[in-house]
Amino acid sequence: MIKLSIIIPFYNTQEYTDELLKILEPQIKGHIDRDVEVILIDDGSNPPFEDHFGWLDILRQENQGQAKARNKGLDLATGTYIQFIDSDDMVSENFIEKLFEKIPEGRDIIEYSWRSLNTNGAMFNYRVSKDGDRLKNPSACTRCFKRSYIGN
Repeated sequence: MIKLSIIIPFYNTQEYTDELLKILEPQIKGHIDRDVEVILIDDGSNPPFEDHFGWLDILRQENQGQAKARNKGLDLATGTYIQFIDSDDMVSENFIEKLFEKIPEGRDIIEYSWRSLNTNGAMFNYRVSKDGDRLKNPSACTRCFKRSYIGN
C-alpha cells in the first residue's frame, strides 16, 4: 500500500523541477511501488516536461491552471497521505524521512514551515504544528494531508 503520494503540478519550469526531482530521487529509492509515488501533472507546458528520471507517473493535459492540475493528481493518487509540491519549490534531503516519522501518528494534517531560499537552495525547517497551533504560511505545499481528510 502506498503511504505517500506526492503531486507536482508542472508548467514551464523544467530547470527548477529537475533540481527538485534530483533531491527527491535518492529519498524515494527503495520506496517506489511500496511507500511513495510521485505524480507530475504537465499542465500544457511548451515544451512539454522531459522525464529524465523514469520513475515518475506523468499525465499531460491542456493548460487548465494549478488547481485543476492538483485535482487531476488527486484523481490518480493512491497514497494514504497526499503531499503537494510546486514545480519550482525545493525540499530538503530528508523531506520524506521527516514526513514518514510523523505519518504513524495518524494526524489529518501534518504542517511544517519552510526556511527562506539562500545561495545553497531552499532549506526545510521542520516544525510540526501542535493541535490548535496553526503555522503562518497558508500554502498547501506546507501541509501533508491524510487522504481521508480531504476526500475525493
